Amino acid sequence: MIGFAKKIGMTRLFMNGKSMPVTVIRFGDSQLVQTKIADKDGYDAVQMGAFPRKNSSKISKAIQGHTKKHTEKDVTFRILEEFRDIDLGGKKTFGIDDFSEGDEINVTGIIKGRGFTGVVKRYGFRGQPKSHGHDHERAVGSIGAAWPQRVNKGIKMAGRSGNNTKTLRSVNIVSIDVDKKLIFVKGSLPGSNGTYLKVKKIIK
Repeated sequence: MIGFAKKIGMTRLFMNGKSMPVTVIRFGDSQLVQTKIADKDGYDAVQMGAFPRKNSSKISKAIQGHTKKHTEKDVTFRILEEFRDIDLGGKKTFGIDDFSEGDEINVTGIIKGRGFTGVVKRYGFRGQPKSHGHDHERAVGSIGAAWPQRVNKGIKMAGRSGNNTKTLRSVNIVSIDVDKKLIFVKGSLPGSNGTYLKVKKIIK
């Protein structure tokens, strides 16, 4: 079971007398748009679309023609992405009814961009001593030995952080609101509020 969801935000639910932090996501009904096969396209994959647009004026003519050709409908989607190594089991659409409480899902999203950061924030370095004359306790420290008189590749240093794709695996579904198409997932999920996430149900 695969699809896309929109991150709403975080809240808490009271389960068995205890407060549990949860992330609320709104699942969008996903539809199979195109099936790619290795003999014709060079690889096996399925292309899924979700969150139909009411106004297609912002969609390029190429994408409109592509979706109309494969779905036989004049509909465009906000999300149109591929999944590889996926067996849909003959299904072409997925909705909120395909999930239930207690299921485990894999969630993929783009984490928040943090700009140019130091090594303490970027990699969790401990930093320098806070006394004994140190004027910059968050400095990176030594970045190499005297030989080979250059900085080796792969040294952890300050730089751009965040804005990367991240997948959380085996995330538990705590509760589901079928009418509003809301899924309450335990813990936090990557991305800002309002961003779209890939959701894949783990079949055991």
